[in-house]
Amino acid sequence: MATNQLNSTYMKVLYILLSCFPFLIFSQVGINTANPTHTLDVNGSLRVRGITQVASNAAARDSIMAFDSDGVVKYVSATSIASLADAGSVKVVTNATLSGNGSIASPLGISQQGATTNQVLTWNGTAWVPANQAGASNWLLTGNSNVTSANFLGTINDVPMSIRSNNTSMLEFGRRQTLGLYESTSSLIPYNQPDASVTYVRGTSGVSALQFEAGGASFYKPVIFTDASGNFLMRGSSAGTDFFELGSAGTSDNGQMVFTIGDDGNEPMIFRKYNYTPAAYVEMMRLQGTGLNSNVRVGINMAGTTANSTFQVNGSVSQSVATITASTTLDENFFTLIANNASAITITLPAASSCAGRMYIVKKNTSSGTTNISSFINSLGTTVNSITTGVYQLQSDGTNWHQIN
Repeated sequence: MATNQLNSTYMKVLYILLSCFPFLIFSQVGINTANPTHTLDVNGSLRVRGITQVASNAAARDSIMAFDSDGVVKYVSATSIASLADAGSVKVVTNATLSGNGSIASPLGISQQGATTNQVLTWNGTAWVPANQAGASNWLLTGNSNVTSANFLGTINDVPMSIRSNNTSMLEFGRRQTLGLYESTSSLIPYNQPDASVTYVRGTSGVSALQFEAGGASFYKPVIFTDASGNFLMRGSSAGTDFFELGSAGTSDNGQMVFTIGDDGNEPMIFRKYNYTPAAYVEMMRLQGTGLNSNVRVGINMAGTTANSTFQVNGSVSQSVATITASTTLDENFFTLIANNASAITITLPAASSCAGRMYIVKKNTSSGTTNISSFINSLGTTVNSITTGVYQLQSDGTNWHQIN
């Protein structure tokens, strides 16, 4: 009896040991399955009653257990899970700042917040509020393509609009008073007009210039400019290699008005008018030199030709005529003098040295009445100081008056 019990116990132990051989050999445990395929194969649900918290958030983020389609547990990082998620698979709860819930049907976005077309949302320190976007109203360095007739470049308050280069104001726009150019004590227009619209060309060191492009000008590019003495001039190109200039010159209260033409010496200075019917230019006066010398000829009504003398008039010439019956002193306002005196008078000539080359014509009509005159040398070479009936043409040589008829 004892022997049978011992054999029975031995067989049970042997059976248990033999049952453990697959586990020991293949290191696979199956629960509710006779054919485990992994180290632990659970055919059914799984519950874990206690999990130890990992040391850090970073470690927790990448300590994710996931199951593949065959139910195999694998390690997957949070980044991998997020990248493989389908669009709209994650939904969120939002407030009024955002719209949608993150699904495909209702994508997550920024709510309108009262903004209209071409407006953007900006943070005012408390909330997001709509504002006009910069590109819709700003002038861009690369140019604007959405400009309308209502757009402008400038200011909407009473301050100068300034265009600068190298941080130096080159051009300013504004009211005369706003620009600091109003002169309340001046009697001259426009300096005394505070509200006049002014374009102010600025510069450095008290001078400024406005130059124009002229590709056909070889040397003298057209420019309007000022100089250190306060003179204002305009120089323009002419015929490619010549120039003209008009403006002021001088220093220290000794101003001049200057007209210049150059640069070979043969260029004329022409004054002309324009008739619109029939359309034509008509030359009135021509001033022209010959070469690089000091000789200049002036012609009136020359029809484009150069005067043949220092002064040539193609037409009539009118001189002043005065009739006197009393003593008279001659100056630059007289030319022909008719003496109709019945009593003694005196005609006083200016000093010959003060008006070299000047001419007077004196005619005495009456035989009565003595007519005295400043001394002159008559046609016979005699110095006389009175005249009788007749005509006397007198001219100064810078020293004496001479009768030249």
